[in-house]
Amino acid sequence: MIKTILGAVKPFRLLSLVMTYLLGAGLVKYVRGLPGWSLLIQGGIFLILISLSLELLCLLHRLVEPKNWSEGIQLREVKLTRAGIAAIIATLLTLATSIFIHWIVVGVLWQGLGFLLLTLFALCVIYYLTQVIAFLKPFLLLIEIFLFVVIPPALAFFLNSDELHPYLTLVVFSLVPAYLANRLLHALENFSHDQKYEVDTLTTRIGWENAMVIHNVLILLTYFLVGLSAVWGLHWFIIWPVFLTLPIGLLEIWLMERVRGGMKPLWGAMRFAAGSVFFVPVYLIAFAFWIR
Repeated sequence: MIKTILGAVKPFRLLSLVMTYLLGAGLVKYVRGLPGWSLLIQGGIFLILISLSLELLCLLHRLVEPKNWSEGIQLREVKLTRAGIAAIIATLLTLATSIFIHWIVVGVLWQGLGFLLLTLFALCVIYYLTQVIAFLKPFLLLIEIFLFVVIPPALAFFLNSDELHPYLTLVVFSLVPAYLANRLLHALENFSHDQKYEVDTLTTRIGWENAMVIHNVLILLTYFLVGLSAVWGLHWFIIWPVFLTLPIGLLEIWLMERVRGGMKPLWGAMRFAAGSVFFVPVYLIAFAFWIR
């Protein structure tokens, strides 16, 4: 049961959520200073609770189908596992609700933050529906972008500020292509399985080769948007370290082109390179915000 429950935890998505949240908090510190650590910690815990609850809820739905059961598992064990998952979901959501009510009581919840939380709730519902309704499955990637790249820094920022800053928009949109490239790589790695079992994903719809081309374009687009953000007003000293990862991005493109040319994929190296193109820039930008 424990192994099944832990399987619901998606390390890449969870780490994306935490790091982009800290980036948003760093931006608040940079533009106006953090009023305190309490709200920052509460917001991070709130997002993690919501994310884990959502993944467990999706797992609960998948376990309804016998084809998703582990080999050799009995019906009684499945029922026990589902009961355990339901109890964990209830606990996590209770804690998240307590934090939300606390924000209302202390007057943290203002109109902009309320709209953001309402958007988060709507996205969570759609995320779950992509697991339930087959034709919505290809849109999962789009919902992921908002849940794990856009919402976390926005929540960190608006918990501590009631004014939108252009840096938030510039940084977030610069990082979206890198996140998409990582998710496309994961889909490419599972392409044979998804095609065999007729799993409807964006990659199976557009095809193996098209997905590889788009993956490479997204890597280059990341650095283009980072550079363009300087033209739009983001200080150069904040973003120039990101270009130190450009050789890794070019390496990832070369590794993908090898595969497109018919050579054996080096999935481990490709995961490391693609992950570096996303996580290292997030870290470097967040670090620049935090130390200034």
